[in-house]
Amino acid sequence: MGVVLYRIDDRLIHGQVMTAWSKVYKSTNIICIDDETAKNEMLCSIMKMAVPSDYEVQILTMEDAIQAIKAEPERTRTIVLAKTPGTMLNLAKSGVEIKELNVGNMGQGANRKPIMRSTQVSPEELDQLKELQRMGTRVYLQVFPDEKAVNLDNLKF
Repeated sequence: MGVVLYRIDDRLIHGQVMTAWSKVYKSTNIICIDDETAKNEMLCSIMKMAVPSDYEVQILTMEDAIQAIKAEPERTRTIVLAKTPGTMLNLAKSGVEIKELNVGNMGQGANRKPIMRSTQVSPEELDQLKELQRMGTRVYLQVFPDEKAVNLDNLKF
């Protein structure tokens, strides 16, 4: 199976991912992609505390994540998390096939405007999501698994 979910969530690992998404996808591994977090041992330790001990958790830089995802064995059930659309776009441009991308929590920030509850994007981030679509990725917004997924194409901007 390999990667079962690619998700953008600016909080990376937190209760919602562990109590909801990981159960829906029956995941056993989590890969977080964030250069800043990966280089901060304290942040890595804090994030790993939110994950049950039977999970394998990797908090990686973009460069390391590309290699790890490409080498991910098919027998695993991995959730890949990133904070921004730009990270997922870079991953796709590196040759990682992202068939579907779940866009979840993206909080307030510079030039960000709400496109759905709990999801705000800047014009640049919206362009990145649209570029992922042009590359063949189905991009959909869904904060919680029990909510209806909304395709990016169905939103009015």
